[in-house]
Amino acid sequence: MLNQGGYNEQKQFVSQHLVGRGRVVDAQLLEVSPSLRNDLISSLTPELTLLPQGDILLALLLGDKQLISKERWQALRQTGTGHLVAISGLHLSVVAAWIYTCLLFGLSRFVPHQSRRNITLALVAAGIGAAFYAYLAGFGVSTQRALVMILLLMLLSLLKRFSTAWERLLFALFMVLLLDPLACLSAGFWLSFCALGIILYTLEIQPREFSSISTRRMRISTGLMQFWAIQWRLSLGLGLLQAALFGGVSLHSLWMNILAVPWFSFVAIPLAMAGFMCWWLGTAFGLSWLGLLHLSDWSLSPYAWLLDISPQLPAHWLTLSDSTLAFILSAFIGGVLWRYVPKNKYYLPWLSMLSLLFIPIILFCMTLYSPVHTNRWAMHLLDVGQGLAVVIEKNGRGFVYDTGAAFGDDFSYAERVILPFLKAKGIQAVDYIVISHGDNDHAGGAAILIDAYPAALLITDIAGFNGQNCRPRHIQWQGLSVSLLSPQQVQAGNNGSCVVRINDDWQSLLLTGDIEKQTEAALLKSEYTLQSEVLVAPHHGSKTSSTEAFINAVAPKLVLFPAGFANRYGFPKPIVVERYQQRDIMNLTTGTEGQISVIFQQSEREIKTYRGDLAPFWYNALFRFGDFINPE
Repeated sequence: MLNQGGYNEQKQFVSQHLVGRGRVVDAQLLEVSPSLRNDLISSLTPELTLLPQGDILLALLLGDKQLISKERWQALRQTGTGHLVAISGLHLSVVAAWIYTCLLFGLSRFVPHQSRRNITLALVAAGIGAAFYAYLAGFGVSTQRALVMILLLMLLSLLKRFSTAWERLLFALFMVLLLDPLACLSAGFWLSFCALGIILYTLEIQPREFSSISTRRMRISTGLMQFWAIQWRLSLGLGLLQAALFGGVSLHSLWMNILAVPWFSFVAIPLAMAGFMCWWLGTAFGLSWLGLLHLSDWSLSPYAWLLDISPQLPAHWLTLSDSTLAFILSAFIGGVLWRYVPKNKYYLPWLSMLSLLFIPIILFCMTLYSPVHTNRWAMHLLDVGQGLAVVIEKNGRGFVYDTGAAFGDDFSYAERVILPFLKAKGIQAVDYIVISHGDNDHAGGAAILIDAYPAALLITDIAGFNGQNCRPRHIQWQGLSVSLLSPQQVQAGNNGSCVVRINDDWQSLLLTGDIEKQTEAALLKSEYTLQSEVLVAPHHGSKTSSTEAFINAVAPKLVLFPAGFANRYGFPKPIVVERYQQRDIMNLTTGTEGQISVIFQQSEREIKTYRGDLAPFWYNALFRFGDFINPE
């Protein structure tokens, strides 16, 4: 599925080098040979399941997030502290620093030596400890980056060679991309390298000159000021990056990170690692030493309390539309450049050009107080697999026709596609929800959408829903004429689909649901106008629909097929597509194009597809390999 605002699963699969998915139909277990990490996960998971914060502990120790619930993940995102749970540079640095400090202290105290032997031993042990912890974490992108930088720092220290932190960061970037060029497709890659870049920049403009500070109090004060400078820059920079990657930003990440980062660095992570080593050592003697793990679980209680109260905090998660995010990023870039361009008469032309970057955000703020109404409206045919979901957008308000399918208790296209799309487009209110008929691929997400927009007026003939029926009538919405054309009476099955025609003074759109030949013939005999520039093909392009007489009556310039890629029905049928092509009617299919958007601007019509226009990147291409099977 490829839609604006939605999760790009294909991009994630490509970044993980997954080229296909399958399922085991029949098998017999012959041998079990787990890796050390998997063996540790299997042994430790039952123990941690019994602890209140066992989900966070398992993620901290072994990088396994299987115990983290959906609600906990939501809280981690809302607080902007998810990086504390995902093993990254902070965790490796803390482990390496504690190993180095404790070992060097012990060696210097009990076996002192005038040479660099103790330092060398401490550095080697810290490097081995960091590498082993990175292995336990699964060698994620952020872990790779941190490990390369730590090992390089230790190696250069042993060789007495100087290198700047920026050089080590660039070398880590080179190594990560050399080992896995597709790593740049993951969000963790950008978050990790940008975070460290912000930290290094802060340390560069605010150097720690402790040698010139005489008192301990002044040193502590300087360190706290530097910590504050790093945290607010991280919150701002990564907040914008998070908004670009995930469509929202946490407004409480700054103060929560100020509290949580030192606690994790000096208490939670050291206790967790010590508890893990004690437990692992105990298993070698057939014992279960969980004392320190219980203590580390207790140390995470304050952090868990923060996660629990985060949903009750005001503005705990601010969703940003694509346009709003573009305005903010434009102003942010302008502000950063303005900071560094000299303010004198020789740079006035540059300063004048930079001022243009602030115009979008100014215009956006003006529209908040004085909304602009235009004749422009858009129809978005969303990619919901083998199903149908259409969003009509005008003046920031929405009209939804069908909701796609739902499978089981935890999957709904309304939740995965429609709601994120509405947020990404900045559609704050949905005025109408039309459910054409009761098939799952059209009505599966109705309940979720109705719960999300309780003020929306529901139009459907499906029993059990509290709304208006689909009897023929005209509705005025945002200056558009919405005509309900069929059915004349409640009718079960595909032919009972609500048929809706939407038009302005220049162009029109026909939404047909799953009607078949019988309803098409009835519409041809009716007094209603069917002619429309854009047609969403009846019944996904089935042979039971799209008769030649119906196509001639509608006379569309563009026909859209809401059909999933490689669906088991073979929609749209080649013979149906050929009927439209014989009349020189342009045709597009969601399964191959992703989301299809048609923008109506008076007599002009602009067509945009996700793969071709909205995100025409190589990793969004339709990769045709392997056997075509039903992807659902």
